Amino acid sequence: MRRILAVAVLALAAAVGLPAASQAGGPTSVLITQPGQSAGALYYDDAAYDALLGLLPADETRGEPLAPGGGVDYNLTWLVHDVMPWRFDRVHVTPDGTAWVSTTFSAEATGEWVEVAEADELEAVLTQVLDDSVAPEVVSIPADATPAPAPAPAPAEPGTAWFSLTGWRWAVPGVLLGLVVGAVAARRSRDEEPRQVLISSEA
Repeated sequence: MRRILAVAVLALAAAVGLPAASQAGGPTSVLITQPGQSAGALYYDDAAYDALLGLLPADETRGEPLAPGGGVDYNLTWLVHDVMPWRFDRVHVTPDGTAWVSTTFSAEATGEWVEVAEADELEAVLTQVLDDSVAPEVVSIPADATPAPAPAPAPAEPGTAWFSLTGWRWAVPGVLLGLVVGAVAARRSRDEEPRQVLISSEA
């Protein structure tokens, strides 16, 4: 029974195209957001994906508890199979062009900040990704738009009018006619019976 079940699972996996075990666990994409401004993404086969990863710290950062104030912030979320987050980077670029990065591998971790060397290259990649992203189109419906006319009612089927003698409507006159015929027949049978004449036995 177990062999049959295993064969069935393998056949189903091949039919629906489930990923093989050798393909599981690999990073595939990164979501880049500039809070309150824009968002973009890179896929693993994009050259900028590896370039961006190379500009960031390889491990979780240890340094300053806070980044310098002022400037531009970016949030990077790295995903496995576009579903499971596995790495989080916060990038802060100061007005003088210095870039600070906080790297963690848990969404709950606060993370510490370190200064990175290639600030210009890092900001250029992030800016390019956000500039190339296409904002979703918003479709609005005018308030004074004329509503679509309601569909016309379907015509009544033949024989369903109130005066039609079909269905249950035929039962009413049928019962009345039956009562009339029964009454006439009963009266006629009484008229045809011989009348009895009382004859006195006295002479």
